[in-house]
Amino acid sequence: MMHKLKVFFTRIQTKLLLSFLILIMLPILVAITLYYESSNRLLMTEIHQSSAEILAKLADRVNATSERMYQASHLIINDPEIIEYLQSPDNSWYVDYDTFQKYKTLTKKMFNIRDFLLETEAYVAVVDFRGHFTATWTVYQSNKVYEQMKSKRWFNTTKAMQGVPLWNLFSEEDMSFEPSSEAEKYLTMTRLVTGSTGKSYGIVMIAVPMSSLLPELTAALSSEEAAPGRLFLMNDQELLLGNEQSYAALDQRYLINEQHINQLGWSLIEATPGDLFSEKLQSLRNQSILWLMILLLCCCCIFVMIMLRIMKRLKTLHRSMSKVGSGNFTPIPIGAGDDELALLTHKFNDMVSNLGMLVKNVAEEQKRKEEARFQALQAQVKPHFLFNTLTSIKWSAKLSGAEHVSEMITSLGKLLHYSMKNDEEQALLSEEIDFLRSYVSLQNIRFNNNVLLEVHLPPELLRAHVLKFTLQPIVENSIIHGRSTPLSIFIDGEIRDGTVTIRIRDNGGGNIHAIDDPQGNPSNTDRTITHSKFSGIGLHNIHGRIKLHFGEAYGLTVRNIKNEGFEVTLQWPLQEGEQ
Repeated sequence: MMHKLKVFFTRIQTKLLLSFLILIMLPILVAITLYYESSNRLLMTEIHQSSAEILAKLADRVNATSERMYQASHLIINDPEIIEYLQSPDNSWYVDYDTFQKYKTLTKKMFNIRDFLLETEAYVAVVDFRGHFTATWTVYQSNKVYEQMKSKRWFNTTKAMQGVPLWNLFSEEDMSFEPSSEAEKYLTMTRLVTGSTGKSYGIVMIAVPMSSLLPELTAALSSEEAAPGRLFLMNDQELLLGNEQSYAALDQRYLINEQHINQLGWSLIEATPGDLFSEKLQSLRNQSILWLMILLLCCCCIFVMIMLRIMKRLKTLHRSMSKVGSGNFTPIPIGAGDDELALLTHKFNDMVSNLGMLVKNVAEEQKRKEEARFQALQAQVKPHFLFNTLTSIKWSAKLSGAEHVSEMITSLGKLLHYSMKNDEEQALLSEEIDFLRSYVSLQNIRFNNNVLLEVHLPPELLRAHVLKFTLQPIVENSIIHGRSTPLSIFIDGEIRDGTVTIRIRDNGGGNIHAIDDPQGNPSNTDRTITHSKFSGIGLHNIHGRIKLHFGEAYGLTVRNIKNEGFEVTLQWPLQEGEQ
């Protein structure tokens, strides 16, 4: 199981798909999530600021109305005619005309203050300590209303505040109104009326319905579920106006705004449920993510199709490589397109074609080598027969006293023995020199001992390996083409920087087939096409053999000095183990 998972995750198509998911899809989803969160915070901030501005306007409206109510009460408690009326004897307006005119003046001023100063639907009343209740609305049994109000808590509190206004929220019952279908609340200010002597004569009462000041609050009370936000009128921690259950349910899910009403000392609070907007934004986010996922899924499908198409071509290339390893050199169909895979397939087909030709050439060359080896084995039968025959002739000549004939046969036998002793291409340089001496010994019989061979090689150089029959064709070339009598052939050499250098020089006056060089500069052997008549191996062949075995940096060079001599320099690397 682990092996299958490892193979699955190491496949190119898995890596490409994971890269697409991690580097493209995942960042997009993260960006959308971050965008949603930032949008949500920004939206909540905007809603909070907008609610704060609306709430401030509501608080300013209540505060402005409160200031006008205070100013209206100030006109009443400081009016001399009203004070004079309140100082008159009880029920005197029933019998005294002047007092009756003062009563009419009081009611007229109360209506004027209500209509012109308050600029809204307001109610003005004066609670007379003589037991009467005068108001801008119809009051039945004012004495009884007075007694009811006298028992209220606000009545004694207003008297105790000595002219400082007292603010309250009154119900219709508190105002002695006829009950209506909708319970109304009234912002009420009560203030003590005193004369110049400090004596209290009554209480002025001014009331404004909350529906005209805060219609939003009253609408929320009448239809709580329809309101997106909740308004509450507070006096410190006391809820004056608003739904108690909604106020008790306030928590961190709500956006809270608070505005202070300076004139009243109260606070106006608005609570907006954050879920109301979060749900809408979340719905929009989910819809956006859904469409994005559909789009990404389509893109992913297209990406997978393209990837599978590429992988199919790669698998075809892989199968072809496996077939090439098995010896099948069939080219791959390239198909349409000029992309990198088509170029790679084209190059692979070229490689397969070249490899097929190379394998064919190697097979043919191997076949030729096997045929040459067979022919070489057949050719060895004749030298063996000849070698055995020469041995018999040698002992016959020696027994007959022909020592020079015995020596010639001995030298020839050494040559044949060196040629047949093994099939290796390389031999020790000392063995090559011994073979060369035997060859020169036979040539001296032909040239009447006019060929002199001098070898000056250090002992360590004699232990180096050399390709067989490398020196003999060069010496043969000097003997055949040398024009001096006697002919001297000098061989010396050295080992320097891991390279074996052998120089073969003669005094034959120069090779007639080589280009003359009066300064004695080396020339390229490829231009010297001289062949040995004895062995069939020329200088060009020796040069090619050295390059073939040791590399292009090695080979031989020739130097032809007119009327002086001919020199061949051979170089090859010192092989491992010969240092």
